[in-house]
Amino acid sequence: MDRGAHGTPLLGSAGVRPAILLLAGDPEGGVDGLTDDPAQADALLDATLALARATGGVGRVLLFHPLEAEPALTARALGFRLWPADGGTAGARWASAFRQAGELGYDGAITIGLTAAVLEAGQLDEVVELLATKPAVVVPDDRGGITALALQRHEPALTPATAEPPDVETLQRRARQLRIPLLELEPHRALTADGLAGYLADRR
Repeated sequence: MDRGAHGTPLLGSAGVRPAILLLAGDPEGGVDGLTDDPAQADALLDATLALARATGGVGRVLLFHPLEAEPALTARALGFRLWPADGGTAGARWASAFRQAGELGYDGAITIGLTAAVLEAGQLDEVVELLATKPAVVVPDDRGGITALALQRHEPALTPATAEPPDVETLQRRARQLRIPLLELEPHRALTADGLAGYLADRR
C-alpha cells in the first residue's frame, strides 16, 4: 500500500473515490447526547442518510454499533455498505473510521455522525471537492464541536482513540503539532438536545 508524507498508509488506491462514513446505531436506543426518543432518532437517521445519498462522487459506508443494530439498519442502508464500527467508545469508533475507510479500499474519508443532518445540501459536496487538494478539512459547529472531518489519509496521531471525539480546538492543536494543514470551514449552528424538536418540526 502507498504511504503518505507522514509515513501512514494512503486511504485506498489510486483512482478510487473517497467515502462518507456515517456512524450510527439502532434508533430504538436513541442518540447519545441528543434524545432518548426512538421516533426522533429515526427521523434524524433518515435526514443524515438522505444528506449522504445526495452527496456526489463518494462511496457510502454505514458504520454501525453495537453489532445487534445490524438487523434494524439493514433495510435503511440502501446505497451504503453496512459495516460494523470498530472501537469500544464513541471516540474510538470515530477514530477507527478513518482506518476502516482504507481497509475498505477508499481514497479518503469524510466521517460524520447524526448531527450532520443539520448541514445544508451541497455542504458535503464542497468538502468532497476540497478533499481532492487539501489533506484535512473540518466542518465545525458554533459550539466547538466537529460535525464532519475529511482526511486524505489515515493520520493516527491526529485522530487517536479516546473516550469521545475531540473538539475543534483539540484537533487544531494536534494538526499544528503534526504540521498537517487543516482547512476549517465556516461553523454552522450546532444540533442540540434543546433544539432537536424544533429542527425536526422544520423538516416536515
